[in-house]
Amino acid sequence: MIKQKKDILLKAYFISILLVIISIGICYKLFNLQLNPQERARFEAFAQKINFREATIPAARGNLYAADGSLLATSVRKYDVAFDAKAMRQSLIDEHLNSLADSLHAMFNKPAATYAKLILNAKKNKKQYVPIAKNLNYHQLKRISSFPIFNHGQIKGGFIVEDHLVRERSVKDIGARTLGYVKGDSLKVGLEGAYNMLLSGKDGKRLEQRMGGGNWRPINIANDIQAVAGQDVVTTIDIPLQNVAYNALYDQLSEFEADHGTVVVMEVKTGEIKAIANLTRLADGNYADIQNFAVGEANEPGSTIKTISLLAALKDGVIDTATTVATGSGRVRLFGRTISDSHGYGTINVRQVLEKSSNIGTAKLITEYYQNQPEKFFRILNREWKLNQPLGVDIPGEAEPYLPDPNNKSWSKQSLSSVSFGYESKLTPLQILTFYNGIANDGKMLKPLFVKEIHEKGKVIKSFSPEVRVEKMAQDSTIKKMQNMLASAVKSGTGKAFYNEIFPAAGKTGTARADYWVKGPMQYRASFCGYFPTYKPQYSCIVVIHKPSRKKGYYGSSVAGPVFQKIMESVYIKSPKKLSLKKSKLASLEKSNKIFDWNSKNKKMPNLKGFDGQKVIPVLENAGFKINYSGIGKIIEQSIPAGQMIPENKVITLKLSNV
Repeated sequence: MIKQKKDILLKAYFISILLVIISIGICYKLFNLQLNPQERARFEAFAQKINFREATIPAARGNLYAADGSLLATSVRKYDVAFDAKAMRQSLIDEHLNSLADSLHAMFNKPAATYAKLILNAKKNKKQYVPIAKNLNYHQLKRISSFPIFNHGQIKGGFIVEDHLVRERSVKDIGARTLGYVKGDSLKVGLEGAYNMLLSGKDGKRLEQRMGGGNWRPINIANDIQAVAGQDVVTTIDIPLQNVAYNALYDQLSEFEADHGTVVVMEVKTGEIKAIANLTRLADGNYADIQNFAVGEANEPGSTIKTISLLAALKDGVIDTATTVATGSGRVRLFGRTISDSHGYGTINVRQVLEKSSNIGTAKLITEYYQNQPEKFFRILNREWKLNQPLGVDIPGEAEPYLPDPNNKSWSKQSLSSVSFGYESKLTPLQILTFYNGIANDGKMLKPLFVKEIHEKGKVIKSFSPEVRVEKMAQDSTIKKMQNMLASAVKSGTGKAFYNEIFPAAGKTGTARADYWVKGPMQYRASFCGYFPTYKPQYSCIVVIHKPSRKKGYYGSSVAGPVFQKIMESVYIKSPKKLSLKKSKLASLEKSNKIFDWNSKNKKMPNLKGFDGQKVIPVLENAGFKINYSGIGKIIEQSIPAGQMIPENKVITLKLSNV
């Protein structure tokens, strides 16, 4: 017993001594603060840091607009709401809990009992931040702030509101990657990333004081450094044309079960990009715009480069359109390697080489004149046409073009012939389109333009003019020859499958092997690059579709060509006068593009010829008819004549065009 008392006394003495030491320390600290100015200043700064802060006032981000002034992307203020159960008055809970729960149920469609239980449990546990909803708009905020209890504000009702800016697009998927986004300081994508400095504006500053419950209030609003809103960027995008390009590409990728694809439409005289879509196949079979292939993916271009090779030789004067070349029966050995064509063409001229897309003809012509002096060939491509240099477009992430160097160790006797018809080189779709647009523009190559103007407070502060990349690609006579050859390639060559006198076009198909070094079934990359109309071209366009299903087709004419065709048709329909389209032909074109309407009560076969099979077949199948069809384009034959009664359980056979 005595020992226990001694232990207690010792502990008491120890605590007393400790308290005395602490008291002496506090007194010393207070005395030191009074006599030592530096120590006092440091303590005041610490207190100020705890109770005051310099807060950021976020600047409103500028808007992105289409060429016609339509809104593409803007910043919208959103609100997150929560409640402070500790601050919420018990008397208000007792009187209005059920009314608040009912109001929340009506707004968010969760059981009222769930909200009542949430509030009571939070009050019991003295929780100071309980989320209710996120990303509400202003009207939703006004509604919820009028609910019972919440209408007493934060001090009595515990109602907490936090606001933030959210970037929203008026068009969700079409061109999403081109419009882009910004995440943090390092990830800047598309036009949002390219013009981030202008769009961001300048954040403001204000001094705030800590309040109860972890809240802060401004001290002196008059001394705030106000935020400066970001500037607006007006792009070159044409929304109607963008919609057409996106949908045409989506439909074609789906039809051919392709891996991914891209389409770009450029205005010939200005270099303005009017439409750009990039789609990747997802696991569920749908497609999304998640990677900008037009700008960021460089591949072996295939036969679209034959235009470049032949124009270089025409410019150099070593060949003419009448120059002939022996292509044999379709297979030729050249420098130890077999080069083949899809058919044997015999002896053909330069125009026919491009029309028929002859690998043999192109390779033999280019190697005959440049095999011993490849530097001369690449001087035209690289120094004069700058094909080995990036375009330097506004969109971040442009892929580097690649053309082999004859002085490099990797160069072989086969390299020149490979480059001439589309291999051992890499170009992006946009780089190829820029070259073709130069041909359409009578030899003046323009840098692709994505932005027209910069606006500040509704006024134009900067305008962007076309930037010339190559003033004159070749003499007028040479450019004219190539224009005629490209027109002939569509009318009589590999593009003839989608040629139509109603909407004449010029261009070149491409079918390149993709990933041919990987074991397994051969994969292909189908493409078409060209412009329309052939006389006084208005638009140029490139379509590239990567790894279409071989079961459905893989040639540029049947896979990529129809996308180009749909875009071209939409422009002709909207601008018949501007493009000199006859009324009778316009009526025929409009018929082929209108939606097929079917009355399920009608048992007579309508005239289906000229309609798009993809629009007609689902309608007939939904009406209960069995359909058997071949082809992928417009209906050209029907098994039951127009006006004839359709027998019960009769299979309707339709023949569609191949494009």
